[in-house]
Amino acid sequence: MQGLKSLVEKIPYSIGSILAKVPFSWRLGRIYSQTLKLIDSGSVNPDYVVARFDKIFQYAKANFPFYRELYSKAGLLDFEVKTLADIDKVPIITKSMIRMHLNDFDGALALNTGGTSGEPFAFYVDSNAFAREWAHMHSIWAGRGYNFHDVKLTLRGKNLGSSPYQYNAVHNEFIVNTYLPLSSFYQEILELIETHSIRFLHGYPSTIYTFLKELEDWCTSSQVDEIRQRLSCCLLGSEFPQAYMVDYIVNTWGLEYISWYGHSEMCVLASDVNCDNQYVPFHSYGYVEVEGERLIGTSYHNYDMPLIRYDTGDLVDGSFNDDGLLASFTVKHGRSGDYIVDFSSKNIPLTGLIFGRHHKAFGCLRSIQVCQTQQGFAELLVTLDDGEVYKSEDLLKLFDLSNIDIKFSVEVLQKPILSKAGKMPLLVRD
Repeated sequence: MQGLKSLVEKIPYSIGSILAKVPFSWRLGRIYSQTLKLIDSGSVNPDYVVARFDKIFQYAKANFPFYRELYSKAGLLDFEVKTLADIDKVPIITKSMIRMHLNDFDGALALNTGGTSGEPFAFYVDSNAFAREWAHMHSIWAGRGYNFHDVKLTLRGKNLGSSPYQYNAVHNEFIVNTYLPLSSFYQEILELIETHSIRFLHGYPSTIYTFLKELEDWCTSSQVDEIRQRLSCCLLGSEFPQAYMVDYIVNTWGLEYISWYGHSEMCVLASDVNCDNQYVPFHSYGYVEVEGERLIGTSYHNYDMPLIRYDTGDLVDGSFNDDGLLASFTVKHGRSGDYIVDFSSKNIPLTGLIFGRHHKAFGCLRSIQVCQTQQGFAELLVTLDDGEVYKSEDLLKLFDLSNIDIKFSVEVLQKPILSKAGKMPLLVRD
């Protein structure tokens, strides 16, 4: 399936634009359609949550040594989850706990992530994961008038080599090369926006912010006005949108926006419906809790690698409905729009560089941070999984750092660098 997806992503617009008209219900099947109906029905309540939580809880005990041992120690081998309060009795798990027992699991799709704060993690998801994912994403975007027929301009961290942009028929989008200076191809971008009636920008907040800043620098005032009239909304993902970025998007460009919270492990998905930094979780996607300040998620659906009461690593404040379900949360600490600077003074957002590319190194790392003390040079500060031994020059080859005007090096640390508050920042500033 992934191979077919990669092939379709390379189809030119003349052909791909025809394929892009095929409804997602046809592409992803009944799970996509059923999930949309579930979201629209408003029928997700505590009974729904409890039934699905208990089902995967029982399955995990019966099929995975990691969970059987964990729940045996907690005295829960014969336990049944019958209420939301019962869920509190189930132990919380962490990324490091799962990493130590990866051999217990196998699945339809092997994925990896850099983690919210730079802690790499390899994991498995089931074959229907992306059908559920896109049903929820399209539901979020539909709230801002998006339809899959709309061509969007996408700005993330995909490595396109020397090409300024590439059409992707899977999501009916033109992906912009964010590693090239916009000054070299902004006229082509203006033509794309005009000829394809592009209304939506999709990407990391820091990347969209940089993109709009560069457009303002290189375009004439009349060109900027024309872009303002054509664009309508920014779809902001993967980073917490900083206030100055939102202020610029809304007040300088007059654009709407929607942001959401999600993570690659597919336990938690929430939308900032009212643009007030209050993220409303989809309990149809997974059960979302706040334990103290920790954001905890459970996927009801991933029977290949259950993540039950999984600590996301993010700190939040939560508010609850009268029925006991989490109503919304505010992110206190999560991904931010950190940059490093290349030789030509272009800002390179770390979310795109670290999380937007596929780095083979994630398979052997425990943590990753980035340090820059001089323009054009950057150091990757990493810690290795137990038993992994690499020379720095060999480890560097496992990162996709191509087509970036920065000279990188790697330093292997015994432990990550923590802030005074004990947090692990992605960008180490000194």
